[in-house]
Amino acid sequence: MVRTTDSSRHQNLKHQFRFIRSAIIATAIAISLPFAPNAAHAAKVAGSPIVHTQDGAVRGVAEAHVRRFMGIPYAAPPVGNLRWEPPAPHKPWKNVLDASKPANSCAQMNFAGIRVRGSEDCLALNVYTPNPAGTGLPVMVWIHGGTFLVGSGSSYDGSKLAERGHIVVVTINYRLGPFGFLAQQSLSKADPHHVSGNYGLLDQQAALKWVKDNIAGFGGDPSKVTVAGESAGGISIGLQIVSPLAAGLFDRAILESGPFLHARTLEQAYARGDQLAAKLGCDKAADVAGCMRSKPTEQVLRAIPARPVSGALIWSPVMDGYVVPTQPAEALTAGHFNKVPVINGSNHDEGTLFLLFRPPLTAAQYEADARKRLGDKADEVLKAYPLSKYPSPLKAAAAIFGDSLFSCQVAGASHLLSAQVPVFEYEFNDLHPPAFEALSKLRPGFTMGAFHGSEIQYVLGSVDEKAASPAQKKLSDEMMDYWIRFISTGDPDGHSPAWEQYKAGQPRVISFAPGAITMESNFAQEHHCALWESVRISAAQHLAQH
Repeated sequence: MVRTTDSSRHQNLKHQFRFIRSAIIATAIAISLPFAPNAAHAAKVAGSPIVHTQDGAVRGVAEAHVRRFMGIPYAAPPVGNLRWEPPAPHKPWKNVLDASKPANSCAQMNFAGIRVRGSEDCLALNVYTPNPAGTGLPVMVWIHGGTFLVGSGSSYDGSKLAERGHIVVVTINYRLGPFGFLAQQSLSKADPHHVSGNYGLLDQQAALKWVKDNIAGFGGDPSKVTVAGESAGGISIGLQIVSPLAAGLFDRAILESGPFLHARTLEQAYARGDQLAAKLGCDKAADVAGCMRSKPTEQVLRAIPARPVSGALIWSPVMDGYVVPTQPAEALTAGHFNKVPVINGSNHDEGTLFLLFRPPLTAAQYEADARKRLGDKADEVLKAYPLSKYPSPLKAAAAIFGDSLFSCQVAGASHLLSAQVPVFEYEFNDLHPPAFEALSKLRPGFTMGAFHGSEIQYVLGSVDEKAASPAQKKLSDEMMDYWIRFISTGDPDGHSPAWEQYKAGQPRVISFAPGAITMESNFAQEHHCALWESVRISAAQHLAQH
């Protein structure tokens, strides 16, 4: 009996920590939906603006109220011998660079895991400014999500936010999948810091350094840089907060649905790296790293299939002791992090998009799955999430998934951060976000609610004008104004209702719903966060004992 109990608890532990590794598939779907009005730009106006950067001049596109500069390189192409190396400086150019079109997206598989798109030559960014730009404007740098597997900066249009807030918006590409997050011992041995696996995070830092050095030429203030992102982008920002290498690169941070308290260990990452080397036929080579670098892009991507909608976060950042020195939760507890004001939030129904493509569950399967995943905590969880409360077992499972992985981990990060920096927490609560009828048709009767990623259209101002109600359009304007004020001042307050600062002893969370923006105090109770904390502690204790 003891062995059976230990095995059950071990499974509990594995599944709880697998939540982090299997996170964020929803943004991979979300970025393919109409968040960014790229097809409906305003008409061009006379004149093509030219801005001089440290590497050379770039020529953008001017519209009636916005200027955009697309596909500006911020680092050398990470190809050939620069594959699986930290980003290197880009060589200056002599002629004026055409910045009217986006650069390649970084190499990735499509959602079905069948077709390769993008290129390894992808380290570029996009700049959106008001027209005319002015000077000394606050800056927001957006880091896209997509399970660290898919996406691009140009999938998100920063023009509406730039125009409304009179700010500069920057969107970036960073290396994805095995190109961005491969940890392998042969790579670590050749590295001066003896680490590997966080190339995507280092790309983000290189982009932020480019912003500090060049954004004044676009009208931005390098001393007022907010880094913002959703899902994998939010996780990235959390890890940048605890990375000493990112110190001074940003002054504020906005994390949307980015649970970042745990990162892969080197042991986990090396096991995956060894698997890739073997799949590429390089594990027995005298020069393993050189052999892997010689393989074509598509072969590397196909070696370990990674589908964004599979539920497995195969490639992700790693606690390497250098870029990410310790587990993020430990760094926050010890106060070893970059202390900047933070907006941190989640959506009410984070889990629904993750389970949209799962087979239907019966009541018996729901209970059996809970017992398999949660071990001796299953009875408590089943009591907290009774099937009588939900329209289907699958919807109950989605609530468990969203609360355990997102809502309560986000709240946990707010609790730790708020001990030393101003924190403003939100929950997005539009239960019928516009322009997502196609999703609801995929599973009739399975309502999506405020699902993972559905807030992005509100904060970037890309809500579908035809599909949105007047109340939803107003909510988008209100959310943009809160975000703009935070980007400008470090405090989102100044609107009605007031957005109160999060305090550990009195955790107040602002709820964003059409026609109902309110401050609430029952977030932890509604999402059963005390229960999920006890599950986490139980798993950690089991790990310490075994």
